[in-house]
Amino acid sequence: MYKFLFGVVIALALFCSQGGTQVAKPNKAKDRNMFADNQCLAKGGIGILEGDLYVFLKSNQNKLLLPDGTSWTGKDPSTSEVVIFFDNKVWSPPALPTEFDISKAIVISFERAKVRFFNFSKMSGGYYVRPPKD
Repeated sequence: MYKFLFGVVIALALFCSQGGTQVAKPNKAKDRNMFADNQCLAKGGIGILEGDLYVFLKSNQNKLLLPDGTSWTGKDPSTSEVVIFFDNKVWSPPALPTEFDISKAIVISFERAKVRFFNFSKMSGGYYVRPPKD
């Protein structure tokens, strides 16, 4: 019996020394929330979200310019609003189509002082600070 237990202990020691079942130590720099820390800079009150998808930061409404040249207009900037850009259209969360795939979507959060966005296809995002009202 002791020979068996001794053999199990030796096998476990060899297994662990070979790199099996090691617990990864947290990486402080890697674990930072890059999405929350990534402030983007707008030019002329317009920020780029992805390719030809833009956000208007000085508009009287929450507003996006879509890749096909059309625009989407939402609520007043003082009202928080979340929309999802998917399949070249802007959707509100309760109205998503049945074929929705978040890995192909961009989530845009219009907030009082910021507009945050996250592109799930690239797993990256950031935010724009809204300029103060004149």
